[in-house]
Amino acid sequence: MPGRLFPVGGPVSEKDIVDREDFIVSVQTRLTDGQSIMLAGPRRIGKTSIAYEVLRRLKEQRYYTASVDFFRLSDIREFAVSLINACLENRTGIRKTLDVLKDRARTIAGMAKLTVKFQDLEFDLNFLQDNPDENLLLDYALELTETLASHDNKNMVVLFDEFQDASRVANQSEIYKKMRSHFQNHQNVSYMFLGSKEGVMNTLFGNHKEAFYRYATVLPIPSIPEDSWLGYITQKFAGQHIKADDRVVREILRQTGGHPQDTMLVCSEIYYAILEAGEQTVTPEYVQLGHSRALLTLTQVYNEILDEIGQRTRAREVLKRLATGKTIYIQSDNSNETKRALDYLATKAIIEKGGRGSYKFIEPMFQEYILRED
Repeated sequence: MPGRLFPVGGPVSEKDIVDREDFIVSVQTRLTDGQSIMLAGPRRIGKTSIAYEVLRRLKEQRYYTASVDFFRLSDIREFAVSLINACLENRTGIRKTLDVLKDRARTIAGMAKLTVKFQDLEFDLNFLQDNPDENLLLDYALELTETLASHDNKNMVVLFDEFQDASRVANQSEIYKKMRSHFQNHQNVSYMFLGSKEGVMNTLFGNHKEAFYRYATVLPIPSIPEDSWLGYITQKFAGQHIKADDRVVREILRQTGGHPQDTMLVCSEIYYAILEAGEQTVTPEYVQLGHSRALLTLTQVYNEILDEIGQRTRAREVLKRLATGKTIYIQSDNSNETKRALDYLATKAIIEKGGRGSYKFIEPMFQEYILRED
């Protein structure tokens, strides 16, 4: 459909994952060999799209799969229920099995017919109460992955998205110890851990004091080569009988820096502008219009980031210096505070360190937004 020419706002299907094939195969191979994997990087760079494609391919190989997004959860019970539902879906084909069980508990026949699927899993019907013991529920959920895979003679892969938020959901740092105590004994299950706060994720899996120290293989997500973007964007426009030559496509990529979601968004806005005008050629003028419209769309996202970092000493000031190309360290400032601000911005995946102490924005469009706001 034209409205989905350049997908934005969430994970994309396999046909819109640009030049990640080798990486996807590498992740899939490691998981099928029993390794667990950690992928970290800023939001909107395609981690979840990659992970979902890996799960899709594993399903085709008749693996059991499950996915839980901590960003959407608020407490332990929601986490446990979400994981149980994701596991049981492999048997029932029902997305929210516990809700269905609760509804059918009112009819003896309906309940009996469905619960036969869970007899070997020692499912506790008390879990269907409105206020079950959340710790018992969580222990059951964390062990269910291995129990289900073992009973059904299957291998299983479980995805945890925004894994660094697990401590927020559980309101305790001990949640990682509890999870590790279960997972380390699992023989039939591999895990994928995704996180947008790269610094936190690297600490969770790289600090010897943390429960998940060296539990998973850390794989850096490769950037998408410009030529791969060039071919993808040109072909997508051509499929709608719109001409986009190399020059204008490279200008799009210069403005977005090849950031996956920003690039898709700008291309999408260009496409709609061309549709509205009834034209069939991407010109530099349409590139600028698409870029401006995309920045407007991202205004709320960027303002929320600026509000958050504004609560950190000197962080917003240092970010403006970086955006305008000014000297980062100045005599009137405390150099330690400036360094802490830079480290904070890097931890938040807003900037990344280059050579010789230089820094650059991960999203060039965010830098452009700051410049326009001044």
